[in-house]
Amino acid sequence: MDRAGAPIAASARVLEFGCGFNKAPGAFGIDIIVGSSADLIHDLDVFPYPLADDAWDRIICRDVLEHVSDFVHTMEEIWRVGSPGATVVVSAPFMSSVNYYSDPTHRRAFTSRSFDYFIEGTPTFRLGYSKARFEMIRCEYDVEERPIRRGFHRWALDWANRNKAEYENRYAFLYPLYNIFFELRVVK
Repeated sequence: MDRAGAPIAASARVLEFGCGFNKAPGAFGIDIIVGSSADLIHDLDVFPYPLADDAWDRIICRDVLEHVSDFVHTMEEIWRVGSPGATVVVSAPFMSSVNYYSDPTHRRAFTSRSFDYFIEGTPTFRLGYSKARFEMIRCEYDVEERPIRRGFHRWALDWANRNKAEYENRYAFLYPLYNIFFELRVVK
């Protein structure tokens, strides 16, 4: 299992950005921290990444995309190195999370629409910010918290996950959640 909870096929070519000291088993890790579990020490704000095109079947971005300075360029690099149909799993702080505001290295928080600029058919896609294309497979709030939620908190989380637009527009700061999880597919 990777750190996002999904199984990794033995033959899958798995890349983990910002792996830190707890890299997913079998993954090739990239991090800026010398002495981390990374196989490659590299600053994700330096482009292009020293990785081959179309080389990875699964890309893990756990708590890293909120730190990069150029989100669009980073997504273009993820798209470039991902093979056609590769899955990209992302976990990041949600916009109303105290964790987003308490970390001085965070540059952005995420909503359910943060990747719409790369997804054909969404209202913001037409703005043409990038050539990178992805398909949204899944988007959920507080995936890691779900097993411990009980009673009202479980009901509220389930409701928010079913009603993302209404939750984000009206209730996100009244009932804040911590993280948001995405699973995307590379479209080439």
